[in-house]
Amino acid sequence: METTALELCNRLRMEAEHIADTGFPLDVFPQKVQAIVLDMLRRDNFKVEYPATAMLSAVSAALGDTCRIRVKSEWETNAALYIILVGRPGLGKTPPLEAAYRPVRRHDYEQHRKFKAAWEAYKSVGKENGQEEPVLSRTILSDFTPEVLMQVHNNNPRSVVILVDEIMGMFNSANRYNNGQLIEQLLSAWSGTPLDVTRVGNPVPIHIENPCINIIGTTQTRRIRELLKKGYEENGLLDRILFVLPRSQKIARWNIEDDEQPREKTNGAKWAAILDKVFALDYQTDEQSGEKIPHLLHFDREAKACLYDWQNSIIDASNEADAETEDESRRMKHNTHVVRLALLLQVLRYACGESHLQYVDVHSVKGAIRLNDYFEDSLQRIREAVANDICDEPAKELLSLLGETFGTADAIEAGRQMKVSERSVMNYLKELMKSRLVRKVRQGQYEKISYRSNTPVR
Repeated sequence: METTALELCNRLRMEAEHIADTGFPLDVFPQKVQAIVLDMLRRDNFKVEYPATAMLSAVSAALGDTCRIRVKSEWETNAALYIILVGRPGLGKTPPLEAAYRPVRRHDYEQHRKFKAAWEAYKSVGKENGQEEPVLSRTILSDFTPEVLMQVHNNNPRSVVILVDEIMGMFNSANRYNNGQLIEQLLSAWSGTPLDVTRVGNPVPIHIENPCINIIGTTQTRRIRELLKKGYEENGLLDRILFVLPRSQKIARWNIEDDEQPREKTNGAKWAAILDKVFALDYQTDEQSGEKIPHLLHFDREAKACLYDWQNSIIDASNEADAETEDESRRMKHNTHVVRLALLLQVLRYACGESHLQYVDVHSVKGAIRLNDYFEDSLQRIREAVANDICDEPAKELLSLLGETFGTADAIEAGRQMKVSERSVMNYLKELMKSRLVRKVRQGQYEKISYRSNTPVR
């Protein structure tokens, strides 16, 4: 009866806050989380997309590799996510991110406090008694090198999260370290490939069998073009990132209201209690070897049928295309995003006391598909905002000489007017497709992409 009342209250509040206009599927979250997010909107003027998505990331960081999902056959994965919150300055990206991760920071603080006590004890008597040197286990990293990332993950095999307020700084400095070693590590970790680090000064090589690295950060819309121009589409990193861009870029006005908290728990305390239940989940232990083994969840029959039908629709669309499209690589990553989101929704519903953790059900799968659709819509709107800015002038000049649909011969003829070679024309076409100003319809045939709006998102 109480859950029904909360559900009705949330529905009324979502209507009052015009959540449907945002396009964000808040209703796929547990009722308790919906209520917390709606309170944040009212009290803190947050955009609904930011706290809700940051909460998913925080759940993934707390869960780590203790629980995995079997996709099909021997393919299984944890729930690691790479997320970037995008928006204009002053839109309020950082406060909801910090609110979602506050319990994780508190958890790290407790680990640090225990480490300090253990270190003092080790210094006083541990060395003489042959005790092992204590190791600091932490989850959050913000400023680091690739070597530090691997060492921290080695000390905490459960999970590491890269949390960076202005994440473009990390990407801009990534190639300073050993010829892009950080990017290679992130590509491998997302795919679940074991990570190995061998150093001359380190007698015991680092080996992480099941990496679980989350990334979440913020950036301004005008800076996202830097990411799109770095070649991360070619190496596949961009396909692994989920983007959040609110449809409305209006900054909410501050309202004078009573700051005194009600007698019940504050939103922060409610969220911490939910996340503490996720932190309480632990590995299974092999009785013979003592090795820690992740719990492995499966989809129930209805959930699997829903997932397979959705995935097969993507496969059928790709098979019907006459040529490779610019979005095909990303579409092939949708299944991993969806199964990870489904696992997180199931865990979150369990932590809220609104479901179980015996398997992943169809409710979580349908919610994950809707979330993935929202993230893809965000990326499309980001591309609309920066398409012209990431394309060089010669390629745009070629585009201006072409019709709405054209063939390779038409492009080459336009290139002659510009007095450039056929090879240059083909390079310009590649750049136009990369910038999402042109798409390939079939072999040798192209069309201009007409966006819903040519007004850049500020």
